[in-house]
Amino acid sequence: MMIHERYAIYYAPRFDSKLGQFGNAWFGFNPVSHEDIPRPNVEGMNAQEIENITQGSGRYSFHGTLRSPFKLRKNRNLDSLDKSLKSFVTKVRPIICGPLSIRSIGRFLALVPDDPESQVPDLAEQCMRALDNFRLAPDKQELDRRRQTGLTTIQEQLLLRWGYPFVMEEFRFHLTLSDKLEGMDLIKYQAILEKHCEGLCNEPFVIDEIALFGDPGQGGKFEEISRYKLSAIS
Repeated sequence: MMIHERYAIYYAPRFDSKLGQFGNAWFGFNPVSHEDIPRPNVEGMNAQEIENITQGSGRYSFHGTLRSPFKLRKNRNLDSLDKSLKSFVTKVRPIICGPLSIRSIGRFLALVPDDPESQVPDLAEQCMRALDNFRLAPDKQELDRRRQTGLTTIQEQLLLRWGYPFVMEEFRFHLTLSDKLEGMDLIKYQAILEKHCEGLCNEPFVIDEIALFGDPGQGGKFEEISRYKLSAIS
């Protein structure tokens, strides 16, 4: 396996699924082959507009975060992380929720499950707890960078405990689609995406796999390393 600077646990639809075909084309990148791909044809937008509003978010590939990016501790390696993930998924059942809808979260757009009783936060918490011993604690520079956005007292506590402020009770699952947008652009692009994604948003949303992604460094886009089937029996 190739060594990466950081690792993350994602929900990432398979590349050949309807959702995967849309999302990966939207960001113009195939995380499996690590190749750029053409942007989709979206009524009301051109490829340059899509590129303009995904310059930052596109680096992380199309995904929903379950365990935010982390560096490995010195006494851990990719092989042991892979083995732990293979063991972890045998204890976790697939999740059915949704369907998805286009929503604004703060100033960016995302696909979000419409199920208020979603079990996805429980899955994310299990990922956090099961894999936390692989995580290298963030240094002062990273902590200060996280604090620049302005954190609540709870978020500061979560940052210090888990290395990221938007976990546990602050976690909100979403599949990011854009960078931060100005008010009118947010309204405009949300309407365009609601129309374009209508066919993706009328079926239940299922998480039956999780994926390990890696950050190649130097601003490269996150790449899919391995996939793991959730297989616990009810």
